[in-house]
Amino acid sequence: MGEVRYILFLILATVFYAVFSYFYKIDINNSIFFVSVLWLLPISIRSGQYILEKETDIFENNIKNGKRDQEVLLSRLKDIKREKAYLEEKFTNLSKLYAITKEMSFNIRFNELFAALKSFLEENLLFDKFRVILFKYEDDKRFIDKIYEMTKESKGYIETSRSLYSLAELIAESKKPVFLERKEELVNFGFDSKTKNVLLLPLIVRQKVISVIMAEEIEKDDYDRFLILVSQIALHIERISLFESVESLSIFDGLTGAFLRRYFLERFKEELPRAKQCGLCLSIIMVDLDYFKNCNDSFGHLAGDVVLKEVADILKKNVREIDLVGRFGGEEFCILLPEANKAGAYIVGERIRKAVQEHLIRAYDESIKITISMGISSFPEDSGEAEKLIEHADTALYEAKRKGRNTVCLTP
Repeated sequence: MGEVRYILFLILATVFYAVFSYFYKIDINNSIFFVSVLWLLPISIRSGQYILEKETDIFENNIKNGKRDQEVLLSRLKDIKREKAYLEEKFTNLSKLYAITKEMSFNIRFNELFAALKSFLEENLLFDKFRVILFKYEDDKRFIDKIYEMTKESKGYIETSRSLYSLAELIAESKKPVFLERKEELVNFGFDSKTKNVLLLPLIVRQKVISVIMAEEIEKDDYDRFLILVSQIALHIERISLFESVESLSIFDGLTGAFLRRYFLERFKEELPRAKQCGLCLSIIMVDLDYFKNCNDSFGHLAGDVVLKEVADILKKNVREIDLVGRFGGEEFCILLPEANKAGAYIVGERIRKAVQEHLIRAYDESIKITISMGISSFPEDSGEAEKLIEHADTALYEAKRKGRNTVCLTP
């Protein structure tokens, strides 16, 4: 409406100026100039206003778009920061997993492996209790060798509920992971009534279950890292098992489980200097089975092997953990008794002699009784040299044989 009025005003003004110019004889060029200005000036002003309004709109739109772009950029920046934090966390977690994997690769004993593992779990994963059930195979039969338990307070090999043995066997048989969270199931399998959940994972190497992992109350956010870790644990358990098997072949007699002569002598030569340095005593007992050749001739060599194994078992059961039992060859054994004087060694010898004498050996439907003769020498009374001590003990053994066997003789 305002535009129409403005145009009508211009028309009237033009007509009025035309009449005015006619009566007052105004120059036509001036009249045209004036009329042109009269029309063009408002049009220019209106055009300027239009352009200004247009530019203002564009500017305002740019500001609005800029704000939207800024919001988009800020949102994207937040996303990038979140992604960066996530990637940094992933990198940190992978770095820690790499570090513990590298550390475990240097471990050659299970106690070392699990000590490193416990340290990692405490620092990086939330858990209440962690168990590793180790299996062994003999003649393709699987049995539980030991259970290693880790808690916040302690670590070590444990004896545990038979129900856990049964659960471990079920997992090993199925070869599938299981997540228990129902209270009835947890209690039935021997877990504490306060336990919320248990994750059970079989560790499989070359189609054999070598271990079962039991993790109580592992946080769900830790599952991925835990699964990566478990795959590494499986490899290290297998590696250490193989190492121990090879080591066992190199230091233990395959038939009797006693130390091989070479290893026994190495340990003897380590213990003797320690005894000298610390001012301690030390004794050795030479052991020989009486009439063993007659046993082989009467019952056969297979029965003779059973006799050797059972006598070796009696020797090992009747000595301390720090003592060593070695097989010297044939039917002859040697026992190293660190920190034991001659009187103490004699008591041990008599205990073993009586245990063998009273033991009935059953081998292939045969019942066999056997006796042993023993000779003892001690440091420092008899000698300070390993070879001399063995020689003296051997001499005492022959004295026991000369006296009728089934007896214990001391080095005079």
